[in-house]
Amino acid sequence: MKVIRNGLLLVAVLALCLLSFEALTRVFLDDGMLYELEMWKYATDVKVRDAQPDIGHRHRPGADEKLMGVSVRTNSLGLRSPEIDQPAKPGVARIAFVGDSITLGWGVAEQETFANRILEALTKAGRKVDGFNLGVGNYNPTQELALYRKVGALLKPDIIVLAYFINDAEPMPQYLDTTWLDRNSAAWTVLRYRLDTVSRTFGETPDWKKYYRDLYEPNAAGWQQTQKALSGFATEARQTGAKLVVFNIPELREFKPYPFGDITDKVRAVVERDKVPFIDLLPTVESVDPRTLWVTVPDPHPNGKADEYFAKGMLPEITSLLDGLCRDQGKGC
Repeated sequence: MKVIRNGLLLVAVLALCLLSFEALTRVFLDDGMLYELEMWKYATDVKVRDAQPDIGHRHRPGADEKLMGVSVRTNSLGLRSPEIDQPAKPGVARIAFVGDSITLGWGVAEQETFANRILEALTKAGRKVDGFNLGVGNYNPTQELALYRKVGALLKPDIIVLAYFINDAEPMPQYLDTTWLDRNSAAWTVLRYRLDTVSRTFGETPDWKKYYRDLYEPNAAGWQQTQKALSGFATEARQTGAKLVVFNIPELREFKPYPFGDITDKVRAVVERDKVPFIDLLPTVESVDPRTLWVTVPDPHPNGKADEYFAKGMLPEITSLLDGLCRDQGKGC
């Protein structure tokens, strides 16, 4: 009996310690701007699993959460956009913005995302346009193409704006069964993230530059899948009569010299092989202090200021495409 009592006491003490750690994490660490906790909330409160293997996850329709200090709301299709006319009104050119968390606008207010800024600027210039944001965090081009075919293509966009980022060559995520702690514990989320950070700093985990470079090895599975997906976007655009343009979003930690110019050239070659315009947005920000463009100092996602620069860099090409639509189809004039 004494052994049992001691065992129960030990379990009770451990449980109390864990509960205390959880409470302290939520009270003192969860200030609404801690990257790992906000990503955890995004995964548990906004994302849902999708049974389609090349999608894996998507946004829950009708989500409304505050993440990284900004509201993230999704419409009935799970898009971070207002509800959209189906079909578009006569004479209106529709623009689909496709990408990952950068296109979504992680840590950026909806009205400050480059997608919203572009639509607003075009509307103020008198153009007849509407559009939608198909960006989803942790996506690669394979998932972006699959979701576009499942959701975006049904909205019949005239222009597809694909935002490419260097980590897009990552392979498909592994959707392992999550534990109760993964789903419910803020403390466990913080602890796991910090252990991973220590491993990257002192262990054998490659640094961020090597990690990115390894993604683009010729035989890397993710890079091979990404090349197929980029070609798939070109095919999809041709078959539906949409205009496709790819914008390269630069990595925001170092600009001079920029460490990944050769990788940008690799991606450019793949895109232009299908006669699709490719515009590198590095020149729009390379004279700016990189740290002023981050959501937070530990999180180099582009902030609202960066999105403003990107929007200005995107507008000339998108305006040129609208000019062609106006001339040939009477849309977007």
